[in-house]
Amino acid sequence: MIDTEYIDDNNGLATPPEHLVCSECAQLLTRTNMILERLEAELTRPRWSEPATPPRPDHEVALDWLAALCGGHEVVTALDAAPLIEDGLDLPLVEDAVGRAQLEAVATLLDEVAAGFPSTEVAFAMRRALLRLWEIDPLIIDPPTPPAQVAAGIVWTVLGANGLAGPSGLVTATALKERLGLTKMPTAYGKQLAAALRGFWPWQTQRPWGMRELPDLEPLGYPDLLVSSVRRRLIRLRDQACLVRDGGSLR
Repeated sequence: MIDTEYIDDNNGLATPPEHLVCSECAQLLTRTNMILERLEAELTRPRWSEPATPPRPDHEVALDWLAALCGGHEVVTALDAAPLIEDGLDLPLVEDAVGRAQLEAVATLLDEVAAGFPSTEVAFAMRRALLRLWEIDPLIIDPPTPPAQVAAGIVWTVLGANGLAGPSGLVTATALKERLGLTKMPTAYGKQLAAALRGFWPWQTQRPWGMRELPDLEPLGYPDLLVSSVRRRLIRLRDQACLVRDGGSLR
């Protein structure tokens, strides 16, 4: 509202005296100025910040990634490139008829899928994964889970561990889904089985940024689920990382 005390009959509105405010407005302005002064002091106050954490050396990142893939640093040290063989891959004796039938059905599906792959090592790795899952948690394999669902999860998990899943690998998710007559993509089943194989080991290390020539492998923690060609590349990376760690040079 306009105070009529400052209306000039001839010239309209007249300029009120300077700094003319009511007592309430004066208190508000005083509090506002105090708040602004405190805020300005806080913004201009020198701040202590924690020193930036230096990036880890590339060779340490590489060795941790290898440990995630193979199951520990000691396993990486002893890693070899011998081809996977069929020894020790017989199905166990299962007294329960239903469980035995389920295990045999999954194994048969794995053999049928692997028959279309060029390397027999992949078939051996998939059979090994089946036996290991049976040892770790048979309930994942037992009915009522359909055998095709278990087989799809194993195929996708093992191929992912070897960098052989997807359009640039041995089979796509869509092709595998159609091959086994599934209602969902095999990736949905593979996640559960991969988690069961890893257990509580912290094998979630990401692939080092400087190693794009290597495939993006799914870390499971078992070297006997990796084909020899993959382990050969990992050994080369291990030797390079150890050389740099020990003060050597790659040049």
